[in-house]
Amino acid sequence: MVNAILRHVSRGHDATADRSVLVGALRRQLDRALAERRWHFAQHFCDRILAEEPRNLEMWLVKGYLAWHCFHDPQKAVASFRHVLILGGFESSNEYVAQARAALAQLLERLS
Repeated sequence: MVNAILRHVSRGHDATADRSVLVGALRRQLDRALAERRWHFAQHFCDRILAEEPRNLEMWLVKGYLAWHCFHDPQKAVASFRHVLILGGFESSNEYVAQARAALAQLLERLS
């Protein structure tokens, strides 16, 4: 019984480590796509990272900037920035929440 529990716990740890390695690899691909200005690939890697870490504020922020500046889709940008605010608990001391709040204010000002 104890061995089964230990195997289960260690397997969970390996899954966490595997997820961390995967997210790190996806992050490197995202950085490369952004550097090469390959916006569709960057968006794809953001989506892949968010599939693994749905509460990743940085990725939601990047998605917002991509939607706004690269794809000229203000609705998706607003939705992404709002997602950052909600997930971050509207906490202004959080760097990503502060950036999302500023970007959202700029975007909404331009839209009005």
